[in-house]
Amino acid sequence: MPDWFKFCGKSCKDYGVTVLEFPPLTTSEENITSVTVPGRAGDLEIRDGSYKSFELTLTCYIADLSNVAKIAAWLSARGPLILGNMPDRYYIARMTEPVEFEQIVRGRKQRRFDLPFWCQPFRYHVEQVEGEDDAILTSSPETVQNPGTYKSEPRIKIEGTGNVTLTIGTQILEVEDLDGGVIIDCKIRDCFNLTETALRNSSVTLIDDDFPTLQPGANIISWTGTGVTKITITPRWRDL
Repeated sequence: MPDWFKFCGKSCKDYGVTVLEFPPLTTSEENITSVTVPGRAGDLEIRDGSYKSFELTLTCYIADLSNVAKIAAWLSARGPLILGNMPDRYYIARMTEPVEFEQIVRGRKQRRFDLPFWCQPFRYHVEQVEGEDDAILTSSPETVQNPGTYKSEPRIKIEGTGNVTLTIGTQILEVEDLDGGVIIDCKIRDCFNLTETALRNSSVTLIDDDFPTLQPGANIISWTGTGVTKITITPRWRDL
């Protein structure tokens, strides 16, 4: 049975910590607002397509009490959390509250403790951490397959010159005067030059008034514009 977790790129084993119990698989709850409408039976549910963060608690055992200060510093960060019982996915997480290591050190005999992590709604695919999932497109049209269970918010780098119209499924965006290229980050909803030192939002027009996403399954991607040399898509695959 797996008895480890990794947080911000470091394994709990490096600090003498072992996982005794993993939490059950938790699915994020959708944000739903219920509105009572006079004259209407039942409530009207309003869904905005967003999901709530949630808490995961690991039950752990510490073997080496001399590492307590290092563990506290390590866990004070925010970043990727990989659980040993689900090594192909990761959460973006932070500690819900500091662990009271003083009690553990004082007790000595009681080295079992809980680690509560506050997690963002989605489980991201581990392989993309190293850029292994980047799609390099050099001809149009091409198909990019989303293996996740939820739409992803990609980072799109278009290299070349001139004007281009990019179509992802039914979503369309236009870029004026590439001038080397542009980066369109659909997660943070901003556009940059290739060195990411200046915004280029004014050069990009979103025909649907929203940044494109990659839907689960096949996504047909095409473009017009003879000056495009390469499009690199960092997909950020994720599951609910």
